[in-house]
Amino acid sequence: MEEVPHFRLPSLNIPFPSRINPFVEEAIEHTTLWAHRMRLVEGKASAARFRGESYARLVARLYPEASFLDLALAADLNSWFHVYDDQFELAEVGRDPDLARRWADKADALLRGAPLDRSAGPVLRGLADIRDRFQIYASEAWWNRFTDHFRDCFETAVWEVENRVHGRIPDPDAYVQHKLNIAYVPPSFDVVEFVEHFELPEVIRESSAYRRLIHEAGHVVVCTNDLIGLRRELSQGEFHNLVIVLRYDAGCSLQEAVERVIDTIARRIEDFQAAKKELMALLDTLGLRHNTREGTMRCVVGLEHWMRGYHDWALESQRFSDPVLREQVESFHHELVD
Repeated sequence: MEEVPHFRLPSLNIPFPSRINPFVEEAIEHTTLWAHRMRLVEGKASAARFRGESYARLVARLYPEASFLDLALAADLNSWFHVYDDQFELAEVGRDPDLARRWADKADALLRGAPLDRSAGPVLRGLADIRDRFQIYASEAWWNRFTDHFRDCFETAVWEVENRVHGRIPDPDAYVQHKLNIAYVPPSFDVVEFVEHFELPEVIRESSAYRRLIHEAGHVVVCTNDLIGLRRELSQGEFHNLVIVLRYDAGCSLQEAVERVIDTIARRIEDFQAAKKELMALLDTLGLRHNTREGTMRCVVGLEHWMRGYHDWALESQRFSDPVLREQVESFHHELVD
């Protein structure tokens, strides 16, 4: 474990209500059983880590009004995200661009309907299970957006592995451009519409106001992740973190980089609030029906739940307080054998 430089992390101001879904305990029980059944979690150490990081509790904060069935599916998806992501960050795949490329291609093909092959193990079987359950309820348009966003995440994970192998620290602009995908934010934001059982009209989805809301909320989430996860990533020798990237690019102290990211969060929340007012004015201009207006604003509030919920979970989860090193994560790369 690398020695972590000293820095001070002030409290973050995420000015939205802190909420949690009343089905949180049922979701935890469900997702724990699902992860064991899929063999994504095996052994005492893996089970303890999964329990301490608690992705079901995360989604209970992200989607506080979701039904139990929707919450359970979102919890399984988010648990899968983190297991898959750890393969790229902490297992053999994270040091082998060829393996990373094969993971990305196999996962993308599976989401687009490819059958499981004989080598498929826990990761691919878990993804196939999630795919089949989402497709029972999802519209074709929603599913296509979701899979396209997933593909962007897969591609960015490969980019991250290549950077790591070549010791290539990205510049801040390139890092910010890719960060939403590294954190799997776009497909997770799609789930807001899924759990709300409401799909935004294209005139809203493609409006500058709504696109700004998505952009600003996403970056609040990933800046929060990078601040609260900074100690973990420093100890792991990881450099895909906005604080670290800024420190390297500007030649400033670690504390100065921390303060810059905190300021960025404040600015992005202000921009989010301005975009929300702009969207409400657009709704008035368009004269949309009451149900459409109400559904749209539920999705906006869903983004607020994401910003505050992710922050609250990150502070209580063991994912950031009890960092795991590369050799401590089980590798599933045997699934990539043809």
